[in-house]
Amino acid sequence: MEPEIRKLPKKTVIMITTLVVVGILIFIIASAGKAVKVEQILQKLGYKDVSNITVYATQEFLREDINIKGMKYTVSFTNNQTKQKCKGFVLKDYKGNVEEDLLCKKE
Repeated sequence: MEPEIRKLPKKTVIMITTLVVVGILIFIIASAGKAVKVEQILQKLGYKDVSNITVYATQEFLREDINIKGMKYTVSFTNNQTKQKCKGFVLKDYKGNVEEDLLCKKE
């Protein structure tokens, strides 16, 4: 004798599918938002023509020397002007100051 297998109700399947789709959309929107923020920071730093921006991590930091909080982004991108692949950190504090710690290599 095999145990009886019950099917999930249609409402439950629809709700689970909807939650999965909404979760994927939120993830994509959040990733795109981080990429836009990093692109603005890179433009302030003088990188005008960039592509393939990937944000691996964001972290809040505190600059103890001047006691200002900010965000640190771990990124990689392609600089189209110089044909280089760059990776490293970009920093932006809450006063609008930006800094970089990037390593760029020819592709």
